Amino acid sequence: MMMFNKIVKLCESHGFFRRIIHPRTNMEIYKIEAVGTLLQQNLYTEWFSNVVLNKDFHVFPCSNGFSETFDFAKQICLGTFPFGLTRSTQIKHKLENQFEKQKNGVNFLNYFEEDTILECFVFLPPSDTTHFFHQWQKERRIWWRKFSASPGRYILTDIKDGNNGEQSVDIIAKYPWGEQLIESLKVVNDVKSVATSQLQTKRGKKTVKAQCVVSKIYSSVMLLNTLCDAYDEPSFQDNPRPLLRLHRKLAPYKISFSIPSGPKTVIDQLKDMALYLCRQLRKNQVSSLLLPSSYKNTLDAQWKQYDQMGIPYNVVLNENTLKTGISQLRSRDTTLKEQVHVADLATYVEKLFKNY
Repeated sequence: MMMFNKIVKLCESHGFFRRIIHPRTNMEIYKIEAVGTLLQQNLYTEWFSNVVLNKDFHVFPCSNGFSETFDFAKQICLGTFPFGLTRSTQIKHKLENQFEKQKNGVNFLNYFEEDTILECFVFLPPSDTTHFFHQWQKERRIWWRKFSASPGRYILTDIKDGNNGEQSVDIIAKYPWGEQLIESLKVVNDVKSVATSQLQTKRGKKTVKAQCVVSKIYSSVMLLNTLCDAYDEPSFQDNPRPLLRLHRKLAPYKISFSIPSGPKTVIDQLKDMALYLCRQLRKNQVSSLLLPSSYKNTLDAQWKQYDQMGIPYNVVLNENTLKTGISQLRSRDTTLKEQVHVADLATYVEKLFKNY
């Protein structure tokens, strides 16, 4: 619990979420703040890309009725399976139940009142379901590991058999305070809002009923897990220095700017240069952070703040930059700095974030 509380305190101080006491239950819950909203949006974008855009079969987002979207998908696919549907459902948790659960230890699901359930439904012929289910488990675990600072923490539970051939398996993340349920995967024979007649399909000369593989994630769990996964305490001057090693695709801000102290005329020129570069990066869809503290605090104080916000790179502009055009690009993970000409900065940064 001590480690979890340290993570919560760090995230709260940098705008990921804030803790409040709920007036009705008098329990502590979290409200997502500005930086957390950006992180949550990036997580959703990557999830959507993985389960909708990058599949070998068609997956359709469900924005209206689930049954109607299913009919459209079946029609456009000429009644041929597999195809998939995704659904996002806004919910409110019952805080009275969560209060008792909080007393028993950390459970990511128990700290937010408002939440979103992200689901992906893949409909398949029964003969293909088992193979797909095993493949889907591996793909989803790889997806979590891809963004992780500690990929080995993600494991699959044993498959549990249910009624009528239904199966389930969970993706678990291991932490010092215990295991956390991250994603649930199931094979089901029936889906609410989809009639049995809609699931009928031809398989050769036979008419068979399609099965469904369902993936279910809570948005709050995804957010809190990403922050806990990214937390690290590397040694700095013989003391631990907490930071967030957020994957560069997920980080709310990709680039920050720093200007060391100096004469006012030099600072003013560097501020203008930083603003110009920041605009260039934003035009290239690179989320960038330029704060007043970028020229008022010491470089070390700035780096500490940016590292704790999980920003992967920091651009350092100094008096020499005005003479040579050379900036320094500092890495959060290595603390090493490389020289990049300001004219090449936008192009170079774009390449850094283009690939995973």
